[in-house]
Amino acid sequence: MIRGLLPGIRVLELDQGISGPYCGKIFAQMGAEVIKVEPIEGDYSRGMGPFPNDIPHPEKSGLYLALNCNKFGVTIDLSTTSGIQQLMDMVPTVDIMIANFLPGSMISLDPDRIRDCNPEIILTSITPFGNWGPYAEYKGSDLILYHMSSHAHGLLGPVDQPNSDPPIRAGGHQSDFVAGMAAATASMMALYRKLVTKHGCHIEISSYESMVTQLISGLANCSYGKPAPPRSLSALQEAATGGMVAAIGGILPCNDGYVAISPREQAQWERWVDILGSPEWSDEKRFKTREDREANSPELWELMSNWSRNHSKNDIANWGQQKRIPCFPVNTVLDLFHNTHLNERGFFTELNHPIAGVYNYPGVPYSLSHCPLPLDARPAPLLGEHNQLLLKSIN
Repeated sequence: MIRGLLPGIRVLELDQGISGPYCGKIFAQMGAEVIKVEPIEGDYSRGMGPFPNDIPHPEKSGLYLALNCNKFGVTIDLSTTSGIQQLMDMVPTVDIMIANFLPGSMISLDPDRIRDCNPEIILTSITPFGNWGPYAEYKGSDLILYHMSSHAHGLLGPVDQPNSDPPIRAGGHQSDFVAGMAAATASMMALYRKLVTKHGCHIEISSYESMVTQLISGLANCSYGKPAPPRSLSALQEAATGGMVAAIGGILPCNDGYVAISPREQAQWERWVDILGSPEWSDEKRFKTREDREANSPELWELMSNWSRNHSKNDIANWGQQKRIPCFPVNTVLDLFHNTHLNERGFFTELNHPIAGVYNYPGVPYSLSHCPLPLDARPAPLLGEHNQLLLKSIN
């Protein structure tokens, strides 16, 4: 049985960091042959970590290993004529090229030269703000893009002093992964068109716009003439009593972390009170109706927190779900490695890297009937590992 959806599809990945390699990884996971082209010194993500025992090593970066498994790897010096020729020798054989074509990037070749060599090729370029427009030449990091796209301002943790407590961004590399997913989606659509019509195209991805597309609800709210969501705790309370918040829900501290609950309906609240052991305060008028509870939410959450601190997050989540109340543990990253559901679904894949060693790698959020995916085809390539196999020698 053929492994993967894309046997025979070849992808040339010239981008470094996260967005482009993540796009390439998605194709590699679906069975395409992805050739990663690195500069002689290697992709800069090799130096980003995390590293085992916090000791930097170009072959042990957790970020690099996760983003580049199932790929072939070559090194080319694109500042030389011979290096450019080695690249151009591969261009006619590929279906998709993932590269940043802006001046000063790893590859500054004219896209027209690439298309002249392979008229059917799909060129996928990922840049912070796209290839044209007022911001086209601006540089941008995840921090910049997260704040500019308004995501930081929309984080749900309310504050008491919004003018002095600044917005914060979520952890990880949000914009990089969102842009990489957008690039893979667009490239897959272009690949379908290419297989049908034999026509290639140039796809330009804006990381900024990729992040903005995640704000459909907030953008719709503004389109309806409503203000942006408030950040101060008092404003949120006023909004709740005014009907803008449909239900009480939030985070409770536990003896091993946190649990999220949302007993939004009156019947759910009554079942939640049973879980709490029907404390005396639950009969007080200030907590009788949803409107009462929303108007007195600080006192309510303090009382519930005094109870929840004595229990584990998984126990509370199980009790809530048994009573048909939205309730779930707030997992840490470490919790995911021990998650029964993820492990039974085989989400993690074990790979043995010749230098980094054996580790579990995140898999994919989907499964395909009658089509196993090559998630364990090979670990991330060593620097220049497949030069002799894939590059023509130029004297």
